Amino acid sequence: MSERGNPAFGFTVGPVMPAEHDGAAGDRQRYREMLEDCRFGQSLGFGSVWVLEHHFTDYYPSPSPLFFLSHVAAACPGLGLGTAVIVLPWYEPVRFAEDVAMLSLMTDADLHLGLGRGVAKIEYDARAIDMAHSRELFRENCEIAKGLLSGEPFRYEGTHATIPREVTLRPGPVRERIHLYGACNNPGTAERMAEMGLGLLCTSASPFQLNTDAIAAWKQITAARGGQAEANIPLWIHCFIGDSEAEAREEAITYLVAFFRAVIAHYETHANPWKDVPTYERNVQQMERMEAMADPANLPPFLEHQLVGTPEQVAAQVRRYREIGITQFAINTAQPSRPAESRHRSMERFAREVIPLV
Repeated sequence: MSERGNPAFGFTVGPVMPAEHDGAAGDRQRYREMLEDCRFGQSLGFGSVWVLEHHFTDYYPSPSPLFFLSHVAAACPGLGLGTAVIVLPWYEPVRFAEDVAMLSLMTDADLHLGLGRGVAKIEYDARAIDMAHSRELFRENCEIAKGLLSGEPFRYEGTHATIPREVTLRPGPVRERIHLYGACNNPGTAERMAEMGLGLLCTSASPFQLNTDAIAAWKQITAARGGQAEANIPLWIHCFIGDSEAEAREEAITYLVAFFRAVIAHYETHANPWKDVPTYERNVQQMERMEAMADPANLPPFLEHQLVGTPEQVAAQVRRYREIGITQFAINTAQPSRPAESRHRSMERFAREVIPLV
């Protein structure tokens, strides 16, 4: 393993622990634990850390991933920096590109920036942005970010965004360190990401076969456009490792129930806020599945496409995902209410017992 860690394996951090008391002091404790998780993961030889973006609720309240990652760049030199995901329609695209360019200079590691268009209505409503425009906002902001991050002079005329005169980013980005991925949960989305020239970021929220089909669709479109189909494809996935399969599954059910209850509260699934929003039809189905997962009785099928079991079983699952094209794993041990001892135990067992097997 290189001094930078194993690039195929990273880990997720999130402000997930219940605060000792309400308010800023409790949140400060959460962010300190996130940074400690980063140091711990790097000490184990993981190659990257991945941060989520969410706002206004207790569901992974990390509203500024790039801000946090700039701190990680200083605290953990050489650790790759990832997002799962930055919600691009909420950003002023020129400023976003400038922030990414600055971060590429402040770290000596790769940036793996997963991008998405967002699903939570509360997060759109607070910005007075119409969710019905999310797909076109995502596309335009992505085109602007890619154009500016090329380091070349760039101007743009779009429906929602315009750069009326030619500009060049200063500071100039370290382009070879910047990798942009589109978040994907079905083949149709994978095709759109390929058409936009984005890499693919998969999630284990989708069943194994759906990820298989999405990767195949992305590779087909990418190859047809003359792109590099054999590219890096990260997967964000839950991880629980025990001495026995039963032990790991029991722990997984405990904390995944908490995870899905947080999902239900954050996305307001009871209100079905997407029923009249164009282009969110698939999200309605996905959120119905997630709502059902808050019942422990419905979780066993979900566990089948996570990293749950003994080290040998987890290694076999890693190999299974590699066979369909996954090349990088962002393992998530940061479920809501999961204590540091449990998080660190699975991270350490993955690093010391699973990685040598794969």
